Amino acid sequence: MARIFDTHTHFNDPKYKELGITTEEIIKEAKLVGVDRFCCVGYDVPSSKQAAKYALKYDEVYGAVGIHPNEAHAINQSDLEEIEVLAHANKIVAIGEIGLDYYYTRDYVEIQKEVLKKQIKIALENNLTVMMHIRDEDGKVDAYNDALEILVKMKVKNVIIHCFTRGYELAKKFVDKGYYISIPGVITFKGAEELQDAVKKLSLNNIVVETDAPYLTPVPNRGKVNTSKEIIYTVNEIAKIKNLNKHDVIDITSRNAKKAFKID
Repeated sequence: MARIFDTHTHFNDPKYKELGITTEEIIKEAKLVGVDRFCCVGYDVPSSKQAAKYALKYDEVYGAVGIHPNEAHAINQSDLEEIEVLAHANKIVAIGEIGLDYYYTRDYVEIQKEVLKKQIKIALENNLTVMMHIRDEDGKVDAYNDALEILVKMKVKNVIIHCFTRGYELAKKFVDKGYYISIPGVITFKGAEELQDAVKKLSLNNIVVETDAPYLTPVPNRGKVNTSKEIIYTVNEIAKIKNLNKHDVIDITSRNAKKAFKID
């Protein structure tokens, strides 16, 4: 029987250390509900180094390294060079999370685009998946359209759209290019009808699951710190929406994750 693959989590987030929650504890508890693989994702150089270390330390853990778009304006060439070095580390399966974020400010749009392109180039040169963070102003899709334009222009084939929370028509633009849509615990939230409709209409062959822990804890534990064990609620909600057995959801999304990350 297949086990759940949490395709995007942050063991490297300082919140866990502040709360005294260890990575060993997170992995152990997650295994009890059927999770057996994790991708620990970086968002700047220090967290990417930590992600690479976790991938080496734990058999169940893989790593993604990259610089978050909200950090793009504050980096220099040496930071990108460090990401390029980390891309060669053992069990690094993606460059991420990288992307475009216009939610808080549009002051650095062009800088974000340039840093994104440089990191996509690292992914392409190392045959790694691109783990995309895309966030827009409410009601707008500029960041999504700009990101898709860059991905297509650079001929990127292997992409995960991390933490997707929008509707079907937008998801379909990425699915039509062969990209995977990653579903977080938001799917369980009251008011997530647009995302729930997208999941209902999307083929399970185009979906992977994630926690984005320690953030976005699903119902019924919303408001508490998120860990990988909570992903079972996301799986259950997808199964409910699509009227499928949860084991089928686990089997197919885990297979998709392994294919996306090019692992056995």
